[in-house]
Amino acid sequence: MATMRDQHQAILKELTSLPTAAGLEADVIAWIERWAKGCRNVVLSRDCYGNVTIKRKGARSKSPIYLTAHLDHPAFVVTDVREDGRQLQAEFRGGVHDAYFKGSQVRVYPKVGRPTKGTILSLDRKREKDLPQLVTVRVDRPVAALAGDLMTWALPRSVIRKGLLHAPACDDLAAVAAAVCAYEMMLAKPKGLGDVRLLFTRAEEVGFIGAIAAAKGGTIPKGSTLVCLENSKSMVESPIGGGPIVRVGDRISIFEPSLTARLVAVAESIVIDDKSFKYQRKLMPGGSCEATAFRLYGYISSCICLPLGNYHNMDERAQRIAPESISVSDFHHLVQLLERVGRDLERTQAEQDLIGRLDALFERERRLLD
Repeated sequence: MATMRDQHQAILKELTSLPTAAGLEADVIAWIERWAKGCRNVVLSRDCYGNVTIKRKGARSKSPIYLTAHLDHPAFVVTDVREDGRQLQAEFRGGVHDAYFKGSQVRVYPKVGRPTKGTILSLDRKREKDLPQLVTVRVDRPVAALAGDLMTWALPRSVIRKGLLHAPACDDLAAVAAAVCAYEMMLAKPKGLGDVRLLFTRAEEVGFIGAIAAAKGGTIPKGSTLVCLENSKSMVESPIGGGPIVRVGDRISIFEPSLTARLVAVAESIVIDDKSFKYQRKLMPGGSCEATAFRLYGYISSCICLPLGNYHNMDERAQRIAPESISVSDFHHLVQLLERVGRDLERTQAEQDLIGRLDALFERERRLLD
């Protein structure tokens, strides 16, 4: 009989194998819609921008807690079809260095017919501010592709080896999987659970577009707390296998300190109950996060991320495109942490507890100021 961990790993592998790109997240959204239909007592909705929200039936609050993740991953969109479908031009939506394109293998997903592999012949436009990279691709066989079709790196489906998941798109589909798995656990024991919701945003890889739309368009109530989930480039001081990371900030900003402190307090409470549980608390300056966007638009937001290998599919040692990787143990600990966050975050008073300790210290040692 499959264990809960086996079930969670199956979800992780399935989601991180799906093709997706900024603005072309349909396969991932379809998976989420199927999952939601199989859940009891949940309501799925989409705002006018296509962002997906999931909440429990009957749960109401002016200040809900959202677990958020984005649905896209750096990938291509076909812009032109040439030579009767033998050659394509495509724009890249995401952040990958110019050196990784020419000669790399890609896979085209036409709306009609089966996927087809190809090779990037040239990088026609290098990355510039406000302009995407453009590539020319020679496909292995004529393909009935159209402008607007999805194209990804030609990478194998997700697989687990020696405790690591190797996947086409950990960022951010591993976070989507963690949110789904944690929410299933909350729904299984809903007694005492507050208004916890899931928010899955679109087009993050081109500048938080879905998150900005959700913030500006009223998708999220103004009193909400947002715990953003990410996969962030692993550094020496933030190793893969060291546990999920309560992220203090990103390359752009520092997140809400009081919420970050509460997330750390929740993680510490798990350590007391489960000595095998691991987590980290780090800045993670290797990229930027939706938590920054939400904070700037007036929301209380912070982030929990998984340390990621081959960030955006860039194998920096081999200088080639390769699967991303995360620790499966880190993933399970993230699910564990998110379930506890959903249940305990509202009751956690980390800063008030710290003030109490400082007051007690002051009373004990104020004689030193006499």
